[in-house]
Amino acid sequence: MNRSTWLTLLPVLGLHSLAQAQTKTVSGKVTDSKGGALPGVTVIVQGTQQGLSTNADGGYSIGVPDNATLVFSSIGYDSKTVVVGSQSVIDVSLTESAQTLNEVVVTALNVSRDRRTLGYSVTEIKGTSLTEARETNVANSLVGKVAGLNVNSTSGGPGSSSNVIIRGASSLNQTNQPLYVINGVPVESQPSGGAGATIGNSGGQYDNAPDFGDPISNINPDDIETISVLKGAAASALYGYRAKAGVILITTKSARGNDGLEFNSNYVVQRVFNLTDWQYEYGQGANNLKPTSATAAATAGNSSWGGRLDGSNVVQFDGTERPYVAQKDNIRNFYRDGGSFTNTLAFNKSFTGGSVRLSASDLSNKAVVPNSRLDRQTFNFVGTFDPFKRLTIDARANYILEQAKNRPILSDGAGNANFNVAFLPTSLDVRTLQPGTKPDGNELTFNTGNVYNTNPYFAANKFINNTNRERLLSSISARYTLDNGLFLQGRVGRDAYSDRITNVTPSGTAYRPLGSITEITSRFTDLNADGLVGKTFTVGETFSFTPNLGASYRRTKQEGFQNFGNDFAIFGINTLGNTKTRSVLPIFSDQEIHSVYGSVDFSYREFLFLTATLRRDWFSTLATPGVDNDLSTTYPGVSGSFVFTELWKPQFLTFGKLRAGYSKVGQATNPYQTQLSYALSSTTLLGIPFGNPDNANIPNRGLLASQASEIEVGTELGFADSRVRLDLTFYKKKSTDEIVNAPSSITSGYSGAVLNAGELENKGVEMLLTVVPVKTTDFTWTSSFNAAYNKSTVISLAAGQTQSVYATSRSGVGFVGQLVDKPFGQVLAYDYKYNTDGSIALTPNGTPARGNLTAFGTAFHPWTGGWSNDFTYKRFNLGVLVDGKFGAKIFSATDYYATIFGLRKETLENREGTFGPDNVDAATYYGTLANNVSKQFVQDASFIKLRQLTLGYSFPSALFNNKVQRLTLSLVARNLFFIRRLTDNIDPEGSYNAFSQGLELGGVPPSRTVGLNLSAKF
Repeated sequence: MNRSTWLTLLPVLGLHSLAQAQTKTVSGKVTDSKGGALPGVTVIVQGTQQGLSTNADGGYSIGVPDNATLVFSSIGYDSKTVVVGSQSVIDVSLTESAQTLNEVVVTALNVSRDRRTLGYSVTEIKGTSLTEARETNVANSLVGKVAGLNVNSTSGGPGSSSNVIIRGASSLNQTNQPLYVINGVPVESQPSGGAGATIGNSGGQYDNAPDFGDPISNINPDDIETISVLKGAAASALYGYRAKAGVILITTKSARGNDGLEFNSNYVVQRVFNLTDWQYEYGQGANNLKPTSATAAATAGNSSWGGRLDGSNVVQFDGTERPYVAQKDNIRNFYRDGGSFTNTLAFNKSFTGGSVRLSASDLSNKAVVPNSRLDRQTFNFVGTFDPFKRLTIDARANYILEQAKNRPILSDGAGNANFNVAFLPTSLDVRTLQPGTKPDGNELTFNTGNVYNTNPYFAANKFINNTNRERLLSSISARYTLDNGLFLQGRVGRDAYSDRITNVTPSGTAYRPLGSITEITSRFTDLNADGLVGKTFTVGETFSFTPNLGASYRRTKQEGFQNFGNDFAIFGINTLGNTKTRSVLPIFSDQEIHSVYGSVDFSYREFLFLTATLRRDWFSTLATPGVDNDLSTTYPGVSGSFVFTELWKPQFLTFGKLRAGYSKVGQATNPYQTQLSYALSSTTLLGIPFGNPDNANIPNRGLLASQASEIEVGTELGFADSRVRLDLTFYKKKSTDEIVNAPSSITSGYSGAVLNAGELENKGVEMLLTVVPVKTTDFTWTSSFNAAYNKSTVISLAAGQTQSVYATSRSGVGFVGQLVDKPFGQVLAYDYKYNTDGSIALTPNGTPARGNLTAFGTAFHPWTGGWSNDFTYKRFNLGVLVDGKFGAKIFSATDYYATIFGLRKETLENREGTFGPDNVDAATYYGTLANNVSKQFVQDASFIKLRQLTLGYSFPSALFNNKVQRLTLSLVARNLFFIRRLTDNIDPEGSYNAFSQGLELGGVPPSRTVGLNLSAKF
């Protein structure tokens, strides 16, 4: 730590000299009316500003003068005043007030705070809203519930990745996914195919792989108490280098005040729905003619450029004659009805000096893709202990076993069942391709013209794309509070998981007859340790402040091997040992970060609040041997809150607050970018392996961590006894020192050079409006509407660079990239070529000529919103969630291939005629047009969707002689239908990878789920 850092932190340490003498210590616990712990309750000595907040378990310890009176208050609960007298232990139960504002939220470092004191926007989601109409990946459950949070799931089936963006993309070339913090412990969660990934789809033109999921998808929603979304830099500043993309805090359940058994059972049926609207006038064939032989039919393959469908018998690829009629149900006939069955049992027990919660959960998911499924078993332990006065210990362990079978391949058609079902000729029934194999075990091909169009049944039943994960997420923390209120806290957390991935292209595959196999084994560990010390001080009767000082250590390692084998020696034995040629590639990554940080919270008369933070991080990833470069970055922040209704409260206003904040946050670099690194190759010379450069880009020994500075202002207003509540936020964030891969000369041997060169700006507005239109004894209607607008602008790339492409459609004519002065993630396609008079230029054969590669808009929705309505009538409850996204573009490679294959209705025009002076046929004309003018496949991805519906009934306990404390049965449904959709033939959310939005092809069709949820407590 250098001298300037100590000088910065000395004023914080010096605050200790202002401590006031106390004559007595009072401790206890604050609970709600049901006995549950209440964190964040303000405990104040009446007549002074001396006070503190209860910890995560509702505990407190405060020094008080003689004859003191304590005031316990929390917004949403009625305050309680207690005379201390001779008592040294005071336990208090607060009653929920009639106008609940739900103002106690979890903030950075897992500290629960009164919302009125915050100078930034925080949205909290209760865990109960995640468990009824649930998603396999809990991140998808946040869709439409948080203003400024944009969630897009990958169309890869159960357990696939989600792209979660908070307030727009924050990085040009690194991850844009938020940091997840579980019970105070940071957890990495990068999607399959993301930056730095070695497996999965990353947006490359020839990517042909499944989506392997992300770590957040492993978390069981039944174990979640709350989720807090820290959107801006001021809210997440104390996380420094990990906070650039925002932070999502997850607090899991504990047993305090919740004794008994809990059981939740959820079963849903899943069914795909077909969004394609093909032409069904012409069938398989070529030149407007029906196939006349099995050879002609197999050669035509996916071509729907045949004759008119007339019902006559026509020979097909297998030599069998079948009626030449439209087959409109291939999607429905291939995909099966899936189902997901989840059961969770939890045991909660409180006792003198602590509590224990044990839970076990089993998820069994049968995917809609044949022969594909996901199984997950989760075991969770939470123990909170008070071994002696003023010491609290919290220990947690989450053990996860996950097995995924046959994750579907996405994008390109090789081995992709989804691709080859979607583009079958209009006269070919998918069921005629069963069982997918010939009697000798080889693939039953239906398209000899392109063997990469794999028989979908062969792809589903013979290809192997299996993953197995064993994961332990654990933490232990201890907090000791001295008599004078000074606390010391230490915490250690570790996230460790082992993965085994098996990918097999089986023997007998048409495009690879001898087959191949890839076996990947890897182990990831992320160790985090931190310490924190702090105390609340008072000055007079109006002013108080709480300084906190902390430090943390992080060590992240990944190691493993990728084993490749080609050409199985014995047909049908698809193991690595049966391959004729093999190679191995090691996986290794290691990085370390040291950090110190501090904060000071100021309070004046309970209406004016100020928080100042400072963090400094040192990165091993910036180190270069032999170079004395600066390895650290400093992140300052300040935020304030003014509750003006404490001074001026007009009759129409229940609550009013103004807030503002400014902060800097950052993003660390990936390892091994500051110097050349080498790996030993499996290729040898005279028995000695070659050493190959391990850098794809020229390293930069002066590399810096990227930063983002953000200013945020907002207001929170309550009207009509808080039955109308409004939360407005305006923000502007600028990312600098962006790490980009600038183009380099091909003669260098590298694809680019690593530079700090780019700049990106995001600005926008967020709104949350909550209204209780009706509230009677028996009936309550609560309506909540959230909306957000984000405008992103790429300010600069590398010097002299105005455009870069980071993702390419398999079609080769659609792209996603960055353009200076344009919003982040532009969808690019080829426009028409225009003559000087503005008319469309034609090729010699009369086809429109290819024009410039043009940007047609961002792939990320600038407008997002959600509208939820909750109705309760006696013991019935009804919940409805509608969400929408607007303004984004998506390149539909589905429409591109549908044009090439003659499936789109647009290909009906002049179907049997010719085009241009060369009299080219329709198939040639439309195929050339598709490749020359790909702008026709860029679609508006705006939509409005009925996302969720729940209808439940809570049975009275008396019905079960009070042996059952709670029993609720609900009808649940997710993703019911689109209320409005502007895309043709595709799902507007249908991206095939979580890294590069805006490209669509070969994904699992969208599906709706309907089922039942049973929740009970004994």
